[in-house]
Amino acid sequence: MNTLIPEQTVTAAKASLDTTFGFASKAFQAFEKLVELNAQTVKTTLAEAQEFAGKSQIGKAPQAAFAVQENQLRAGVQKTLAYWTHVKEIVSSTQAEFESVAKAVFKQPSFDAKAWFDTMSKNALPGGDAILAFWKSSLGAAGQSAGAAYATATKATKKTVETAVSEA
Repeated sequence: MNTLIPEQTVTAAKASLDTTFGFASKAFQAFEKLVELNAQTVKTTLAEAQEFAGKSQIGKAPQAAFAVQENQLRAGVQKTLAYWTHVKEIVSSTQAEFESVAKAVFKQPSFDAKAWFDTMSKNALPGGDAILAFWKSSLGAAGQSAGAAYATATKATKKTVETAVSEA
């Protein structure tokens, strides 16, 4: 019995849905990590500001107050660098996970559009051969364009991460 939708198409659609929700889940996890990092940073900053205010009032000599301020400034610079290091780690690990999943998806047989069209041509309605032939010829050009777009997007993502890392 011929069905209108081949099993391979159903499997590919399910895999595509699973991948999409997997990407969304990973993006949300990265967002959660960034929110947690920011919340912890604000909490620590408030506690340190309170401590700093207390130390500033205790020291009566102006030189002691300047020493406290200088120490706070140095600590602030170190903490800022540590913060951006954490951000870079979160972004880099998420980007690496996305890239590995994308590579796996593109290598899956269910992603093979040519095989999908071959299956469809076997189940084509009468008179549909000309349309399928047109789609197959278009598929070659689209496949090359998609490959080039994927390569460009991968390079752009890597460049963005490298720029963020070098500026941190």
